[in-house]
Amino acid sequence: MVACILAVNRCADWNSRLCRWENDDHHTNKQTFYNQAFNTLFNYSFRGFYELRDIWKLNVYLGNKIMSNTSCKLFDARTIEKKIDIWVTDPPYADAVNYHELSEFFLAWDKKILRKAFSEWYTDSKKILAVKGREQSFKQSMVEIYSNLAKNMPDNGLQIIMFTHQDVSVWADLALIVWSAGLQVVAAWNIATETEASGLKEGNYVKGTVLLVLRKQTSTQTAYLDEIYPDIEEEVKRQINSMHTLDDKEEPNFSDADYILAAYAAALKVLTSVKRIEDIDVAYELSRDRKKGELSPVAKLIESATRIAYDQLIPYEFDNFIWKSLAPDERFYIKGLEIEKNNSYQLSNYQELARGFGVAEYKDLMENSRANTARLKTPDEWANRSIGGGTGFASSLLRNVFMALYLMNKEDNAQSGKNWLKSELDEYWNMRDRICEFLNYISTFEPIHNMEHWMSASKAAAILKELVSNDMI
Repeated sequence: MVACILAVNRCADWNSRLCRWENDDHHTNKQTFYNQAFNTLFNYSFRGFYELRDIWKLNVYLGNKIMSNTSCKLFDARTIEKKIDIWVTDPPYADAVNYHELSEFFLAWDKKILRKAFSEWYTDSKKILAVKGREQSFKQSMVEIYSNLAKNMPDNGLQIIMFTHQDVSVWADLALIVWSAGLQVVAAWNIATETEASGLKEGNYVKGTVLLVLRKQTSTQTAYLDEIYPDIEEEVKRQINSMHTLDDKEEPNFSDADYILAAYAAALKVLTSVKRIEDIDVAYELSRDRKKGELSPVAKLIESATRIAYDQLIPYEFDNFIWKSLAPDERFYIKGLEIEKNNSYQLSNYQELARGFGVAEYKDLMENSRANTARLKTPDEWANRSIGGGTGFASSLLRNVFMALYLMNKEDNAQSGKNWLKSELDEYWNMRDRICEFLNYISTFEPIHNMEHWMSASKAAAILKELVSNDMI
């Protein structure tokens, strides 16, 4: 019966009116849960009996038995009374996924046979009891759950919380929830969960899940907001450096989005390490409804971790010392080009970068700012517009480098680029290392298939770099 339940569920997943066509040579279909939402379709696809044969087949390994005292029971986490050493939870991520809706899909098929196979389980819908969305009840329910789990573990017990969300406010709520439950974050691990096997290797979306390790809060310390920030800065740097050490430089498992999540987790570790922070009333912050875009004091602290993280996310091809000397606009541009190199063109990526580096007018730097085709301007697209005068990107060193590359291609003369830099930059001789670093980075675009629009600039950059580096007085 168990095998049949699982096999029927697999067939239902691959044969509902929520299945879309696969756009490939075989034109098969995608399952209902190819992502965590119900996607209603006009021209859905489904499989006939013959095409369901591979879906129905279920290979179950009936080898070694688990020789331990195990049980599988269904409980509301708020009513559990059994003492457990380690609690592992994968809670709802605020409004990210409507789990209470998704669970009903299989229950419609399973209800009758579940009663026979597992007579002690309930089979009626518990949707009304679900922890839902970003309603006020979400935070209160989460506090009740984690307070109860903390009560039902020994003093040396621990909890693991799996969490993935890119909204600072949601992480701030999680910090307050953990605080209220009498727990503290003692470690955070970012695990790469979306790997090449699932076809999700490219892009700048989240590729990992943060695992938070919590223990009972034992501190009696009271801290002040201005004392917390340096600790957050140190912990964020430590967290990101540890991930850099583990990551594969040739084929990275983590994107910038993963490093930002790790920074959020590092901030939680510092925030929850003290009993209380002056000027923050946890109960009040949990009960307060905020306007859209309004950040709580905790959210502001966590957002500061984002800025610290972006300062640490230096492109592999870039010199660390020179990176720290760049203006925010220049860092934004270089990191934006790195996103583009990874074949990702979502506007949200640039919005996150702009917020992290504090660049307000980032759209002025973009050739295309549409949702899924966003990208930055090339030197030829800049031409001689927005150059010199005032402050900001127009007077930056990177903008002058772009102008030099534009003149080289326009006049088909390598010397014209070097002449521009020497005539326009008062500190040309002192800036040559930074100029060459920019040119070296741009020259790496040439062999990348999705960077064809940078091809002419990349070739010119390789030539100009040699001219500048070998320039003599």
